[in-house]
This record gives sequence, structure tokens and C-alpha cells, in this order.
Amino acid sequence: MRGRGLITKVQHRVKAISGRAPLPFALGIATVLAFILTCVSVSIYYIGGTSKLDLSRPGFERERTEVRANDTTKVYDTTSPVTRKVIDEFLKEYDDRVKDLHQYGDFRDQALDDTSLQLTEQDSGQ
Repeated sequence: MRGRGLITKVQHRVKAISGRAPLPFALGIATVLAFILTCVSVSIYYIGGTSKLDLSRPGFERERTEVRANDTTKVYDTTSPVTRKVIDEFLKEYDDRVKDLHQYGDFRDQALDDTSLQLTEQDSGQ
């Protein structure tokens, strides 16, 4: 019975506060809820292991430069004239990229299969 009286007192107190100043009360509740949800999402970020894949975090400068150094995208000069040779080079690269994309297939269920996403365990060949 004692616990029930405490709950009733708390309910009356909350109604009294929210009745006098509903906007600040609602903003306070929204702030507390946002803080709780942020704590839960950051916890999931670290517990789930996603933080280990995030190269944008401080301390991964060396890894970020390694990722950028391997970029093989060709940069085209935007100030030179457009010639047939430049167009042919661009179309060849474009066709190569399209061919790479066709290897993944279309947007069917098979495209999200573990094998196509390379999520299966690799045999060590022993």
C-alpha cells in the first residue's frame, strides 16, 4: 500500500508541474528522452562492433590515407579540348565500370545473398 501512495503522489506532482508550465515540461521530457535514446544508440554502436569499421573516428588518419591512396579513379582534365581519343578513353572506362556492375546482378533476392555479399566463411584450403 505504501508504494501505491508514493506512485499517487508522484502522479499528482507531475500533473501539477505539467499543468502550470506545459511547454517547459514537454521540452524537458523530450530532452531526457533524446539523451536516453542517444546513449542507447551509442552503446549499440560500440557493442555491435560497428565502431571498429568507422574510419572517420579520430586516430585512424593513417588508415584513411591508405584508403585514399588506392583510389584508381581517373581524373579528366576539364580545360583541354574534347577530342575523339578522350571520348574513347572515357567510353572504355565507362564500359568497364558497367561490366563490373552487371556482375552483381539486378535487385532481386539473390543480390542480397550471403555469397554475393561475400559474407560466407572462406575455406583455408588445408
